[in-house]
Amino acid sequence: MARIECKSVQAGVPSALVEIDNVTDAEVRQARKRLDQRIDSHIANGEQVSTVVANSFLELANTCPKANPSDLWHHVIYRHLLSKGWSDARWKRVSGFALERAFATLYGPRLASYGVRIRILPAGEANAILSKLGIKDTRSTKIDLFVEGKRGTEWLVFGAAHVKSSIAERVQDDVPASLGFMQQGLLSILITMDAKSYPPPHGIGINFGELGGRTMAVDKDKVRLKRGYIENAGQFDALFSFNLRTPPSPANTPSGKYIYTMSLHDKQPDAMVRMIVNHWKSHKVGLRA
Repeated sequence: MARIECKSVQAGVPSALVEIDNVTDAEVRQARKRLDQRIDSHIANGEQVSTVVANSFLELANTCPKANPSDLWHHVIYRHLLSKGWSDARWKRVSGFALERAFATLYGPRLASYGVRIRILPAGEANAILSKLGIKDTRSTKIDLFVEGKRGTEWLVFGAAHVKSSIAERVQDDVPASLGFMQQGLLSILITMDAKSYPPPHGIGINFGELGGRTMAVDKDKVRLKRGYIENAGQFDALFSFNLRTPPSPANTPSGKYIYTMSLHDKQPDAMVRMIVNHWKSHKVGLRA
């Protein structure tokens, strides 16, 4: 078990020590050292800093497969970069791209044997595909990852993945694009770390997330609202949370859409792979190129 400092946001208020299961203090120190080394050398190596963060996170997750992925992301990576002088604004810019790269890297091999791939596309290519698919009034910036299936020699887009560190990150801005995909019979999923904690004096630093990881009464209305994006309104086909504290959906929801709680090391094919592959099998006949 590692103990990580969660600094108070107010002068004179003691920081909290947050306990992270299934990772040791030595593993945290080594991961942060590796991250620092990679960031120091990323320009010389021609790597984008978001790629450095993504690779560092995946390496740590492989070292500590039983740890809560969201805790590794939020407490080991994010808090360390804040301590190195990063602003929240810089973190938000880098972390969005980093998470996209991490999930594309992780799920690429998992989907490959099914004739499916998940990719970040250049803006020009992405906009052309959106136009061809008939997804109106949606720009490439609203699609983080495109999901494609192979039919013969062609790769056809049949879905989109929206990637968020937390549910606070303007998720509603992605809803028009998501509904546009779904209205065309295409898949639209939301992938999140559901990362959110409150440092002292407002909290104790535990990464409960925003989807019901803690049940304090003050959170219930916000929790219902944010879970309602999926379970009630069905604005996405599914939400996959990689915070193990996120409660999954009950067996029945008003929309028929569900929140899934995931580890990065669930037995394969995991729930996300199954949904993507099943959607491709159901929809590949007749899809437009």
